[in-house]
Amino acid sequence: MKNRISITISDVRGARHYSISAFVKKFVLLITALSLGVVLMVMLSFIWTYQQYSQLKYLQYQSESAFLAKIEQYQTQRERIVAEKKYLLEQLNVTERQVVFLDETLRSLEDLVGSHAEHDDANIEERVKLLQLSALEKQFLLQALPTGRPVIEFQGVSSGYGWRTHPVRGTREFHSGIDYRGSRGDGVIATADGIVEYAGYSKGTGYGNLIILSHAFGFRTYYAHLDRLDVRPGQYVRNGELIGAIGNTGVSTGPHLHYEVTFIQRKLDPAPFVQWSIENYEDIFEEIEGVPWVSLVQAVHQQVQKMERLLSQKGVEFAKSSSN
Repeated sequence: MKNRISITISDVRGARHYSISAFVKKFVLLITALSLGVVLMVMLSFIWTYQQYSQLKYLQYQSESAFLAKIEQYQTQRERIVAEKKYLLEQLNVTERQVVFLDETLRSLEDLVGSHAEHDDANIEERVKLLQLSALEKQFLLQALPTGRPVIEFQGVSSGYGWRTHPVRGTREFHSGIDYRGSRGDGVIATADGIVEYAGYSKGTGYGNLIILSHAFGFRTYYAHLDRLDVRPGQYVRNGELIGAIGNTGVSTGPHLHYEVTFIQRKLDPAPFVQWSIENYEDIFEEIEGVPWVSLVQAVHQQVQKMERLLSQKGVEFAKSSSN
């Protein structure tokens, strides 16, 4: 009985006795142990698999989160790029309108100063530079030569340039200037930059108190019958500067200003000079004969270009000295 195992099973019908040998006992124990081992292995395998699954899910979550963050970042960048594109397009439209406006303005100015036909194919920067030079040349000539009225307060003209009956002598004589009405003491101004060549009483001419201004390129202006002289010989005066006052000196029937323009001792009609401006710049070239306008304009052009080169050179030297 040592090598046998007795098993008793009791139920309502009674007790039953079973006898199992020791070998079978060992076999059952082995099977039970193996079963427990398999169960344990399955449980461990399940736990490891679950851990791996959880780790993979976490990695997937991190990857999806990073992917979604990238998508959101790209979306933000896209929206910013779209907004910048819209802004740039708006700025481009504004710039295009400005360029069109600038081109139209340049064309108007070029037509005004007479440089449009020659430089129509130049770019805007070159056109502006040429326009500035052309305008500067014309402004230089308008500043250097007589332009505008010689009186501060215009009260009309009593006698123009040309043949007339002299109001004092009663003889038919050629009137070499323009007589401006005015009151005694009214201001008289220089019509161009220049040097006072004469300022005093002119004997034997009928001019009375007279001022003669010497201007560039051989031009002179005369201001006669003055009541007061505000300049002296050798003084430099600017265009528009007060030089005297209307009077009634010399051969005169009343207060007025006798105004003349001459070129190399030749008396010219002052009217075109009075009306001369940037708007009708070229009209005077046809209205006033006896003046070598072509060579005069060329001389002004050369002078202005020389000034522009000197200024550019000075600018370069200043930039170099500043950088050092």
